[in-house]
Amino acid sequence: MLLRDRFWLWGHPEGMFNRLIEKDGASRMTPTEACLSLGVPNVFMVPCGKSVNRRQYNKSFKTLRGVGWDCFEAAVHPEKIELLINDAKEFPNIKCGVFDDFKNDDDPGLPPRYKRFPIENLMKVIGRMRENPVRRLDSWMVLYTRLFGIDEKDDAEFQPFMDAFDGIILWVWKESDLVSLPDKYEIFKKLTPKNRRMFGCYLYNFVEGKQATPEMVRWQLDFYREKILLGEVEGVVLHTNTMADMDYEAYDAACEWMDLHGDETVADI
Repeated sequence: MLLRDRFWLWGHPEGMFNRLIEKDGASRMTPTEACLSLGVPNVFMVPCGKSVNRRQYNKSFKTLRGVGWDCFEAAVHPEKIELLINDAKEFPNIKCGVFDDFKNDDDPGLPPRYKRFPIENLMKVIGRMRENPVRRLDSWMVLYTRLFGIDEKDDAEFQPFMDAFDGIILWVWKESDLVSLPDKYEIFKKLTPKNRRMFGCYLYNFVEGKQATPEMVRWQLDFYREKILLGEVEGVVLHTNTMADMDYEAYDAACEWMDLHGDETVADI
């Protein structure tokens, strides 16, 4: 397979973050268009609470290699995983579900998200994803480098949740924290000995409210490629379609990097 086959887009409803980039105009790029623009054949669709027509999006994803949908609500209400299973019945390229911001602690008035429901709910959902009348659907979880490797007790408490998932996607919350990525990655490997792994790569610096720098995008993609070639990591998720048509240098850097490396041959998965 090609290296680009290991890459995914983190897809949102088009224009979702236009309020953040008003000074630069408005984005209209859909997830499918961004996949074509960036040269990646897979997408995770994450509506972030916005009501969307799932079938309409799934039809637009028809030519993609792999599709996954955010499933976090199913951890709270297990019956909601049936939406993904029903979609998979009609669309054979739906392969997985992702649980976004699973451990986040960004609301000081509430406990981390994963503590708001029993682990039994999660195990029920993942069990249903693995065994259902359609086909096995893999489970992925989002994890940020800022949320582990600080308190051993906290890491140990979270470990059963980590172990439940098929795979974990590692993200760096803000660009200024990328300097810690190599060290955090070594900790991450120790926490995920049985999980599949991917990296997430922001193409806009959301937390710090500005464009990502092309140099850091290229640095990340080179680091991630190295780990893919070593067989330690499965792929990379690029975030997001919602600025991909805004002439931002970071997006151009990602496209140029993919033009350079995307057709390299890597092991099949």
